Amino acid sequence: MKKDLLGMIDFLEDKDLKKELELMPIYFVKTFNTEAGKKVLEYLISITLNRYLSPSSSDFELRFLEGQRYLVSFIKNMIKKGMK
Repeated sequence: MKKDLLGMIDFLEDKDLKKELELMPIYFVKTFNTEAGKKVLEYLISITLNRYLSPSSSDFELRFLEGQRYLVSFIKNMIKKGMK
């Protein structure tokens, strides 16, 4: 069974929705491949993936940052997939 970045796309019955989700990586490339999009992604990376918390950070702060990092990593993976 084929796995994809969007979860369980193979199980969708709505063909229009399935096609839209299959095109999503291309939409990410179109969005983030502009000069403005590249600047936005660079900024998101700087405030998430390149950010470190102190050992005294709370559990909430750590979880919040990890959620942000996940989202930025997801964007990067979608761009990578869309460029293939």
